[in-house]
Amino acid sequence: MQVTNEKQKWLNGNVLFISLSAFFADLGYQAVLVTFPIFLVLDLHSSVIYFGIASAISYGIGSFFGYFGGRAGDKFGHKKIAIIGNLFIPLLSFTGFSIYPLEAVVLFSTGWWARNFRSPSRRVLLSRSVLKEFYGRAFGFLHALDQGGGFFAGIYTLILFIFHVPLKYILLITFGPLLISTVFLILISKEKLINNPADGANRNINDNTSNNPENSKKDIDINTYAADSANNSKGLNEKNIDFNENLFKRILIATSLYGFSSFSFGFPILTIAETSKNDVLAIFSYVLFFICTALTGLVAGKTISKTVKKLGFGYFLTFAGSLGMALIFTFSLNPLFYYVCVAVLGISLGIIETIEPTSISLIVKNDKIGRGMGLLTAARSLGLFGGNILMGLLYNVGANYSYLYAAILSLIASLIIFSSKYSNGGNPAV
Repeated sequence: MQVTNEKQKWLNGNVLFISLSAFFADLGYQAVLVTFPIFLVLDLHSSVIYFGIASAISYGIGSFFGYFGGRAGDKFGHKKIAIIGNLFIPLLSFTGFSIYPLEAVVLFSTGWWARNFRSPSRRVLLSRSVLKEFYGRAFGFLHALDQGGGFFAGIYTLILFIFHVPLKYILLITFGPLLISTVFLILISKEKLINNPADGANRNINDNTSNNPENSKKDIDINTYAADSANNSKGLNEKNIDFNENLFKRILIATSLYGFSSFSFGFPILTIAETSKNDVLAIFSYVLFFICTALTGLVAGKTISKTVKKLGFGYFLTFAGSLGMALIFTFSLNPLFYYVCVAVLGISLGIIETIEPTSISLIVKNDKIGRGMGLLTAARSLGLFGGNILMGLLYNVGANYSYLYAAILSLIASLIIFSSKYSNGGNPAV
């Protein structure tokens, strides 16, 4: 049945707490990400290849942590797993005190693995905090605050950099926001989760309001809607189930290829820093990137119709941005032109980070959504593992070769999605 707008309120306490947790997490570790390549390559005098290998270790092994984090959430509870993973992310904050490159890589990687471990459960908690038609809005809001944190991380990093604050102290400051991020995860109410297999499909959003006749009527309407959704799911025939499985596999393949093309932003930072001879301009590109991707997240998830096609468009924009980076470097154009490519890459990430989990939430069965989100994280991280090694090797030959490689793979990812069949009995994901 159609539920009124008042009853479909999606920006509830859980959505807000999860999104604020993401905001403070990025406010912390994005400052680490923007300074880590500078610290490793310029301060500890490691090669760009070593940075590529370090990124690959962080992201690649992180794929296993992402997968097992999703499975662990299904078994032990997603709130518990999200909190445990988040508590270990602050290890990143001590990277700046490293004397040897290997020491820095170990601290950075361990914190990043913890981030991957908690990410699937955080996505599951968000999907179970809203009704299905609001998945896109909720994930878009999450991405906007997530990347908004990254934007402010870039701002304060840039200011501290201008005033010549030592990198180790800039990194140590990130410890505070990361702890605040965990506090917001603790505030999530399990009683207000919906679509929770453990509690049944017709769980009330807020049991404490059932004594109020008006609220009881709201709950009945919402529960009826959830029950109708459950009954519709049971009515799927074998053809539709096979369709969902095939589409899920296509998305995993595409996101893995996107992972291979989705280089660490440390590479553009190094490119802009080296070509412009200005570290401030390089860090500002990071700020611009987060402005574009955060604003895109607010727009990309307004509807859940045709989400898979939107995902293909997001991959295509990654192709365009990466190709632009290659061309600018090849023809030695003004480094300021890199900002256009950075903006395009930011928009593409905003679309992808909003649409990927929305699609998975709509396609995967509710009792296996943790596994689905875990596989999504693992597929992306597995691509990042190989991608960053190849990016480092190709970058050593020429930055244009590395960006061209990224452009080709992201184009293939978009073609995989665009070539999918889009006829599945009313599934809003297609």
